[in-house]
Amino acid sequence: MIFLRALGAAESRRDLVPLARILYNSLYLDPATLEPRLDPTFSDAVYYAVECNDYDYGSAEQVLRAGDSIDASQPRFGSLFYGNLPCVFWPEDLLDPPRPAPLAAEGIPTLVLVGTADPATPMGNAIRIFHHLADGYLVLEAGGPHVIFGWGNTCVDDLVTAFLVEGLVPSQRVTSCEGVVIADYVPLPPTDVSDFADALEAMVAVDNEIYYLPDYFYWDLQTPTTLGCTLGGTLQFEPSRTGERFTLSDCAFVRGFILTGSGAYNYDTQRFTLDVSVTGAAQGVLAYTLEVDGTASVVGEYAGEAVDLSQ
Repeated sequence: MIFLRALGAAESRRDLVPLARILYNSLYLDPATLEPRLDPTFSDAVYYAVECNDYDYGSAEQVLRAGDSIDASQPRFGSLFYGNLPCVFWPEDLLDPPRPAPLAAEGIPTLVLVGTADPATPMGNAIRIFHHLADGYLVLEAGGPHVIFGWGNTCVDDLVTAFLVEGLVPSQRVTSCEGVVIADYVPLPPTDVSDFADALEAMVAVDNEIYYLPDYFYWDLQTPTTLGCTLGGTLQFEPSRTGERFTLSDCAFVRGFILTGSGAYNYDTQRFTLDVSVTGAAQGVLAYTLEVDGTASVVGEYAGEAVDLSQ
């Protein structure tokens, strides 16, 4: 959905910055310095040690020529196809063991977990593994991330936790859990503050713009980050003792609605707040709150009038 919002900004507003944000995030590059942003949870060495020994890639010439037809029909997808090119140079053990028999795991209860839309470990493979198991249990999450356990879906988490902690197997061989392939689309905000019905509608739009910034949405929750707002000014976010802290300096996501102030997201209460002074088309001071149940409210003064709104 974040990609669709960026595509919408590029098409309807000729704004390529959201797409660039996604690109730099996907490439793990700092957009200001082009230096790599290292992921401490990922090891290239371990990845290639496994990947390169699982398959026979042949020579570099064979791999490069094998991608010619893909390059011709799907331009700009070469980086995906050639991601395993290092494997043609990886040291080989010169062993060619026969493919092992399918895992049966006699006497060992086994869970097989998969997201139905996962392209890296396709559902069809998971189903084939499940059918070969002597005592297997298949857990499917509709859509789903690449790893479906431990991401907050209680249908999956409760089954796996009961299995690991209490030794309990699922009550049925195949369990289908609800999930999503794509989040509901959040429209781009109006381009001018005059298009909002009131101050609350404007602050909700600002909340959405912050939350769905690729830099923030995929943030590592540790690195203090400062970036430019859509129409000028800066937004900074960083960890705090209770969650996350935000600083806005002349930050404008909508023309005529310029914010300076601070905000916070509390992990315990799951409450997001913004306390800002407003300049631009009108002046004011606003305190915005988004509660865990989705209730949004704003109090203060804007354009010479008292504000006390909620939805």
